[in-house]
Amino acid sequence: MPLVIAAVVISAAGVIFGFRLLRDVSVANLPTLPSSSTGNTEHLADSSKCGECHVQQYESYLQSGHARTFWSTRDFPLRNRFEHLKFDDPERNRTFHYRATKSGIDVSVPGLFDGDRFPLQFAFGSGDNAITLVTLTPDGTGIPVGIEHRVSWFSNMDQADLTPGQSGLAVQHDVEHFGRVIRGATLERCFECHTTACSIRGDKLIDLIPNVGCERCHSSSASHAAAMENDPESTIVGFKERPWRTAEQIHICAECHRGVNNVKSNQVRRDNHKIVRYQPVGLVQSKCYEKSKRLLCSTCHDPHQHAAKRTTREYELQCLACHSSSPQATRCGVSPNTGCVACHMPRVEIHPSISFHDHWIRIRGNLDPPVVEDEK
Repeated sequence: MPLVIAAVVISAAGVIFGFRLLRDVSVANLPTLPSSSTGNTEHLADSSKCGECHVQQYESYLQSGHARTFWSTRDFPLRNRFEHLKFDDPERNRTFHYRATKSGIDVSVPGLFDGDRFPLQFAFGSGDNAITLVTLTPDGTGIPVGIEHRVSWFSNMDQADLTPGQSGLAVQHDVEHFGRVIRGATLERCFECHTTACSIRGDKLIDLIPNVGCERCHSSSASHAAAMENDPESTIVGFKERPWRTAEQIHICAECHRGVNNVKSNQVRRDNHKIVRYQPVGLVQSKCYEKSKRLLCSTCHDPHQHAAKRTTREYELQCLACHSSSPQATRCGVSPNTGCVACHMPRVEIHPSISFHDHWIRIRGNLDPPVVEDEK
């Protein structure tokens, strides 16, 4: 889960108060997904509603990572991995003891809070790389507060390990043994990018539509669906299409996948392996983008389809569609017809067992981070 480190100033009393509030909230009493609506999401359509007409896109979407970005720990698919799990924190000499029940997941740490069990409410991530657990911990200030759990589940290793970004963090208050405290807009941003809609109130989510559904990119879908039911011959009535066919598309994807406005300028370096995680940042540095004037995310990716469904060769054919289209097009002098991805967009490891294709398309050299072997 892409969470940034927040500078947190919180009193010991505030943290302990927040934890005591949680102790009074049984995991079984936490809201089932989706939560009850207050009426603020009536203008939104559930993705299944869109699927009644857009069958092919909906079926592809259900196989994508966007369709499984957010879970209650009651029902997320890796819940049983935590049953009787023990994890030794290699830095703090503490052991996490997990329990998975029908109502969710909780954890205790011997020697802390008299062994009281800390509920883990939500699971962030599709599971392609990792799943990170998050708990809302209101502290009485009215500002949303949560704990990003110190331990995540890494799918490629099929084991638990420290959550990315939490290694080396100091503990100022005992509750931070359970994870990193995140407050305010930073916490809200996490939920915004893993759900279609929700708002945080205390330790509950209101008007929740989990996962990244159609409405995140196609606004006013409910009014569009209603218009189509009333007039099946209508094409776009009641639907506000976002400008997908322009460079604005990259900014739409960057709302969650991060763009140049979401990172520090000194981080945009070809030797910075962590920047590979933010594909829109790399893409707009590429000469392919600068010179083509038409290279967009959807040039290679169907937004309704899981990116891994396409083979490396299929992506290479997208490269060749431009680089072989005319005598004026730049042709690779090393391998003009194959190997485009492996040479110019290889996988780079950003965390043990987690790697992404580097979207900063370029001729690579000694300044670039090491690559990992790509799939065929």
